[in-house]
Amino acid sequence: MKLSKLTLACLIATTGVTSLPAFAEKSEGFEFHGYFRAGVLYSKNDDFKRVKFPASKERLGRLGVESDSHFELALQKNFVNDAGQKIRIKTRAAADNAQYATNQLGANADATNSEIGMAETFVEFEGVTDSGVVWGGKRFYGKDNYIFMTDFFYTDMSGTGVGIEGVELGGNKWDFAYIASDDSGDTGFWGDGNNIMHALHAGVNFGSVELHAMAKFMPDNMVDLGFGAGEESFAENGYEMTAIVHSDSVFGLSDKGFTKYIAQAGKGLGSGNLLGGTITTYNTYKPGSDYQSWLTTGTGCGTSCVKAVEDNDTSFRALAWGGYFFENGVNVFHSIQTQYNDFDNGASDGWVSAMVRPTFPISDNFFIATEAGYMFNYEDRNGEKADSYDYKLTIAPTMVVSSGFGPNPEIRLLASYLDGEDRDGNGKDGDFIVGIQADMWW
Repeated sequence: MKLSKLTLACLIATTGVTSLPAFAEKSEGFEFHGYFRAGVLYSKNDDFKRVKFPASKERLGRLGVESDSHFELALQKNFVNDAGQKIRIKTRAAADNAQYATNQLGANADATNSEIGMAETFVEFEGVTDSGVVWGGKRFYGKDNYIFMTDFFYTDMSGTGVGIEGVELGGNKWDFAYIASDDSGDTGFWGDGNNIMHALHAGVNFGSVELHAMAKFMPDNMVDLGFGAGEESFAENGYEMTAIVHSDSVFGLSDKGFTKYIAQAGKGLGSGNLLGGTITTYNTYKPGSDYQSWLTTGTGCGTSCVKAVEDNDTSFRALAWGGYFFENGVNVFHSIQTQYNDFDNGASDGWVSAMVRPTFPISDNFFIATEAGYMFNYEDRNGEKADSYDYKLTIAPTMVVSSGFGPNPEIRLLASYLDGEDRDGNGKDGDFIVGIQADMWW
């Protein structure tokens, strides 16, 4: 549809443009992307009733213990003007799992059990600068640093902000961004009690090595931990560093695969579950500080607890993950992870985990995936030490059909055995978990 002269005049008047812009009727098209997983798991120990979050998928591996369903639908409109500048308008609707458990655990095919919200609304400009892409709005940021076998995002810097990606400086590509994020329970309509965490991110890509740095500031960081003491004051600033090494070999032993090595360290607002991220629902509940995870679930303070860190709290995380590909089609994916948290009050906690996923092709449309995982948790509080461990074994016969364009939708049958030992040294009741899952991205 052509823009009228009146419309153009209004645009000029409201935007301050002093000369008539070129409104080319050019479009690069429309894109539709998305992701969903839908499934249900049953526990033998509970007479095969639904099992809710039976284990830490981010450490043991997601197959056979991923009881939460999720969906995202992304719409993108692309334009190009006569000057060759490109505009990409990006939106993403997603399940509001933070507010509605029916999104995650409901098996009813009723639309009233599928609450949805807007996760991303941002725009990209290409050609405005000599290199790079300028962006602004609310978006996922840094979530490409992801282990697909465990659903673990070692960086999640999402929020609302502005930045530039891929700008060339000194022969290397750089990313710069300002990102604002806040506690979803701290957003009163008239500004009462609102508080924003300000984050500045800089990243550089040297080819096989990526470096990321983030500085964070949050004035008057007050959190009610739910112990009846009211709001308490916590760290108002922090910083962190992330290094990622990409290797085309498997631990330097073979070139028939790849490995990624990640090292992270942070202090203050860069420690605990905030290591590698901003204030998001995912960062609140991901593996990080066992103490923060207990606060979140045990006291019910939700996303507020992710910012309950002291100035001198420090955290360190290391990960190595990748895959080995045999010539006969057998693949072996692996992940080794650990995090250590040193608190200002002298306490500490941490965890170590490892998982492996061998997959065996049977035919063009069928393969058998297996997965084994182990995790060890430890803590030292006022000289009182405790530890625990869990392990998982899974088999997942899977049907898959290749689209020929990248996406390969899968339908899985799942069977897992879980067992371990609690912090008091008592053996847990081993459980047998079975279920189904459909998984798709496009």
